[in-house]
Amino acid sequence: MISNEKFDLVVEVEENKTPPDLDEYMAIEKLEDKLKNYDPRFYIKESEFYNVFLVELLETNINAAIKLAETSLRNNFEVVPIERVITSKPATILENIIDISQNKIKDGETFAIKCNTRGSRYIKSEEKFMDSIYKELEKTNGQPDETHPNWTIHIEVVGEYTGISVVKRK
Repeated sequence: MISNEKFDLVVEVEENKTPPDLDEYMAIEKLEDKLKNYDPRFYIKESEFYNVFLVELLETNINAAIKLAETSLRNNFEVVPIERVITSKPATILENIIDISQNKIKDGETFAIKCNTRGSRYIKSEEKFMDSIYKELEKTNGQPDETHPNWTIHIEVVGEYTGISVVKRK
């Protein structure tokens, strides 16, 4: 099930990359300034988690989100492009990851999974959750490789909603 929630980027202030006096409001202003340099049409939503923001681009396109994630925003923020937003139920996440990855990851290609879990009441153990995803994905085309993967599968759990994407490594 695809949710009514929409966001194209998950942006988190990198604590070790920002001055200690940069509070959440200043972080939003800095994020706005950086985003305006690339696309003036966006909407920043605060999440229920400290220093985590959801950005909706008016030009909904995974390629635009990927380009933004690769810009100078990375100097102060961890930026993750989002391809699909779904509810944070483990079965729904797994089903959607398999759906997206089967269309992208070809035989013999490798993948790594990056997962950030923030406040999901559905995921009791991130380790067990990740193990189940790896086991299911190993049944499909790709092979896990944490050091030099062809693809990165991003899972960004932000409370009741989860953003996922499968991005080719450059």
